[in-house]
Amino acid sequence: MNSLKRVSACGLSERCILHTALASAQLAFAGFEILSRVAILKGVGGIAFSFYRNCIATVLLGVLGLVLEKKKRQVLTFRTSCTIFFCGFVGVTINQVCYLRGLKYTSAIFASAMRNMTPVFTFIIAVLCRLESISIQRFYGQAKVFGCSFAIGGSILLSVYRGPIIFRSKLSIWHVHTQHSILNDSMEKLTWFGFVHIQMESWKLGAIFLVVSCTAFAVFLNMQVPVLKRYPAPISFAAFACLSSVLQLAVLGAIFEPQRSDWAPLSESEIWSTIYAGIIASGFVSGIQSWGVHKGGPVIVAAYQPLETVATAFLSYVFLKETLYLGSIIGGLFVIFGLYLLIWGQEQERKVTSSKVANTPELVVSSQNTFTTVGAALSKAETTQPSEELPSRKITGDDADGAPIP
Repeated sequence: MNSLKRVSACGLSERCILHTALASAQLAFAGFEILSRVAILKGVGGIAFSFYRNCIATVLLGVLGLVLEKKKRQVLTFRTSCTIFFCGFVGVTINQVCYLRGLKYTSAIFASAMRNMTPVFTFIIAVLCRLESISIQRFYGQAKVFGCSFAIGGSILLSVYRGPIIFRSKLSIWHVHTQHSILNDSMEKLTWFGFVHIQMESWKLGAIFLVVSCTAFAVFLNMQVPVLKRYPAPISFAAFACLSSVLQLAVLGAIFEPQRSDWAPLSESEIWSTIYAGIIASGFVSGIQSWGVHKGGPVIVAAYQPLETVATAFLSYVFLKETLYLGSIIGGLFVIFGLYLLIWGQEQERKVTSSKVANTPELVVSSQNTFTTVGAALSKAETTQPSEELPSRKITGDDADGAPIP
């Protein structure tokens, strides 16, 4: 971290540049939340929106992969190709489609607060897969357990309790009117294949979709490590995952969104929302967060995650005329507190492990690879590249921090 103390040519310290860049990335992703909700509420299909976004992301990441990973790319084997195709289905297709569906049935504020659960789910799945161990006798192990408990409790509270209205926006700078009231306890009925029927309050259904989205992304983050060990080109991996998703979304769109109105013609705002999602969310934000992990570590990147929730709440209040409920505030605070407690436990564990390695060079320390994986989850939606190797890691090489996630 000593490099952060250097002063750039313009007179700013690298630490100042780092924090400014990470804050800008979170504000940029908050803009993605708002524009995505506008596009969905104006009628564009969720599958169509994801299809267009991933087309842009495939081209962008493909070009970057060709330029930056000439020496890292290897010949794709059939096994690796199938694994990447499945990763694209879980981490891109299911993640994005469920997220947009949840965003439609809830609100940008609600969806942003729920997204803070992604690193917690990542940690839990890593424990179940034995990628991460919990030393319950140690204070940092207890902090991780309590952090997960608080975050899960907050997500449950978000899902089942709304409470009274705390803030009701009276602004109308960019208010989008919907064909039916999504947030006024309306009942939503979904039908699949003609015989599967689900009917419940729209915001509860949206919460379920958001939980599925976070879980899918968490599974994807844990799947990256073994894949990138065989194919150590994270940007190219992300490009192939997006390409796989494009093919999958085309099939899903033909089945679930066959209406032409869901795909074209797109309005000007929908076109700009799609371009913003592909370039900014999948390109700029991913690059900044990858650079942040490389320069300052995943903890610094993770610490800025709640800023996006605050920015989304403000933008939603101003542009979308959204209402803020007591349940969203309390549940969001529980999730954020649990998130920071988990981050603190991970950081304390890293310090203890690093100290042991420094004092006993011959000691072989067990893997703490999920610390970096959780850091990748906290990088939104979305993204990290290989970073400097931590002394406590068992997995080495270019798979250290996972692939950029569109």
